[in-house]
Amino acid sequence: MSKIVYPFIPTKASEINEGDFYYIPLSNGYFACGRLLEIEKKGGRKTKRVLVGLHDWSGCDYPRKEDIHGCGIIEQGVIHINSIGHVGGEVVGQKPLNEDGLRPKLQFEAGFLIDGFENLGKLPFSDYDKYDHRYTYGLNVIKLLAEKHFVKNK
Repeated sequence: MSKIVYPFIPTKASEINEGDFYYIPLSNGYFACGRLLEIEKKGGRKTKRVLVGLHDWSGCDYPRKEDIHGCGIIEQGVIHINSIGHVGGEVVGQKPLNEDGLRPKLQFEAGFLIDGFENLGKLPFSDYDKYDHRYTYGLNVIKLLAEKHFVKNK
């Protein structure tokens, strides 16, 4: 097994793991932090679709384990791993999700309750307001969300 050298831009699903975190450069010169919450698997193999969370953190340098410790997730959605490099980011570390008490938030999509990538079944319409809607983000969306949260409007 080869040792992972940080930072890196992932191009293959085999290069990433749940708990990996990456920086997202912001227009004000600061950085936000994305975290891989779950990797979709089909037939027991990882795909390039990842459920990511945007940490409630920004700083003047790349995020470190200590920086994101205990920071909650303020946005969650599905990305293609190419999104990480597309926004100018790189994976800079790995921190087990349980160290921060993190797991995917329950969401709903197309009338179904979703836990990570697991479909838990039909969700009654009356319960829609109890959960966030599941979104699949385009390549730049995670950066736009980070800008919305951490860069003051000009």
